[in-house]
Formats: sequence, structure tokens, C-alpha cells
Amino acid sequence: MLAMPRIPALCLASSLTLACAPPVDPEDTSTASSNISTSDNGATAAATGTSDAHTDTSTSATTASDTGESPACDTLLQDCPAGHKCTGVKPTLQGPYTGTACVPDNANGGSAPGSICINAADGSDTCGPDSMCVQFGSGEGACVAFCTPDALGCADPQQVCARTDTQWSLYLCVPPCDPLAYDCPDVDVGALAMVCAPATIGFGCQLRGHLGGLPFAAPCINHRDCSAAAHCAPPTHVPGCAGASGCCDVYCDISAPAPCPLASEGQTCVPYYAPGEAPPGREDVGVCAVP
Repeated sequence: MLAMPRIPALCLASSLTLACAPPVDPEDTSTASSNISTSDNGATAAATGTSDAHTDTSTSATTASDTGESPACDTLLQDCPAGHKCTGVKPTLQGPYTGTACVPDNANGGSAPGSICINAADGSDTCGPDSMCVQFGSGEGACVAFCTPDALGCADPQQVCARTDTQWSLYLCVPPCDPLAYDCPDVDVGALAMVCAPATIGFGCQLRGHLGGLPFAAPCINHRDCSAAAHCAPPTHVPGCAGASGCCDVYCDISAPAPCPLASEGQTCVPYYAPGEAPPGREDVGVCAVP
């Protein structure tokens, strides 16, 4: 697995906001994250020591495989008890999110959006009430702000709201991007940690969560599973797709379309947006699909 050096990681975290927030010190026991550790292989895990922060009343995680019921909480609604926030649960570095959880919100010492952070297998992290820790793929991550429920907006007007997981209610504020000219912040630090994916308005740079972006036509579940300038398309868009949920596909420019990768099998460049629905500057965005 590739490891991201700390300086580029800090630059990447800071680029998720317009201002550089100070990184959290994992050794600082003044925060509510003193019971979180990072394993030697980069995956995060909860420390074995006991703590009030991990009692049954403070952390409530629910997964579809566990109960078949609704998620424990909603990151958009933030419907957890006082002193807690709703966040995603991602037990392993390379694995998917397995649910949502109500965890301590670190209101008296948590890090601000854009800070370097660490998280635990149960969803607890070092971020404050208005963000959650999303991994780069190197073991550490960035505090990424939650969307606001009003019109799926963001406190930072220069960010866009994106649902980052198809199975769980994870709505996060991310920098906007152009899918036809990949311009996410990871380009500037020489990393491959992001993907330009559809957002509520236009497109946004989502942290992938691991560095191994899948290639064209590979089975996928979420947009962030795919490589930087690609997205997870319905199976019918990619001839021969073996994924039940979809396969990685490429964007294209409908004003100057180049041949799609599977043009010989009927794939062609079609508009991403219906007529009149494209946001300003995104009228030419298309996807390769079989009409």
C-alpha cells in the first residue's frame, strides 16, 4: 500500500477547506479521542483500554448485515443524543463503510474541518461536532464537514454537498471539481487520494478512503471506488459489466466527444444532465454509455 507523507497529507487536508486548520496531535490526551489508536499496518482500530467514551450509551453503531433495520443515525439530520454526532463506521482501511454511529462529538477539543485526524473502528474520531474523519488511504485522514440539512448546503459557500456512500447516509462538504479537467487538490500534492464525483450541485472532490482506485469497467459500488476522473455507472452503461451495482466508467465532453473505450460495443458519449438541468459551466459534461 502506498503511504502518504505527512506534509502532503497536511496540505491535502487543508485543501479541503479554504483555510489551513491546525492538525490534531494524536498524543494529546486533552481531546475526547485519547482512546483511539492507529495500528502498524495503517488501519485504524479502537484501543483495548476501557473508556466512558465507548460505553453502550455513547456509541451506537448499526449495520445492515447486523439487523436489517434502519441506520443508527443520519449525518444530514444529526439526530444523535446531546453531546454526540452521527458519523460513518469504517472498521478497516480498505473496507467499506458498514454503518453509521452516534459517537462523542468532541465539542470541547475536537479538531476543525481541514485538520489531520484519526478515527477508530467504531466511528469515534478526533474531529469536532461539525465534521467526521475521512481517511486518505495512509492511515490518517482529514476532518470533513457535514452538509447542512437546508437544501443540502454547506457552511462554506465555496464547497458542495455530496453523498459519499450509496448504502449509508453520509453527506459531506467537499471542494467542487471539473470532471472533464480533473482539478481536485490531490493533483497539487502528487497523490491519488480523491475522485471527482457527482454532488448535489455539479461535482465534488471526494476522498477515496484508500489509494487503489479501480480501473475502467471494474465492478464498483460507490463513485469513490473508481479512479480520479471516473464514476460508478449503472451496469447497462458499460458493456460486459460484471458488477451488480455498477462498473467504473469515464466522463466525456459532449461538445468535442472522443471515442468511448467500448465504442465498438455501442458505447457513446451522452449528456450527463437532462436538457436545461446542467449547472453553469457543466453543460458539456457527458458520460460514456449505451443509449
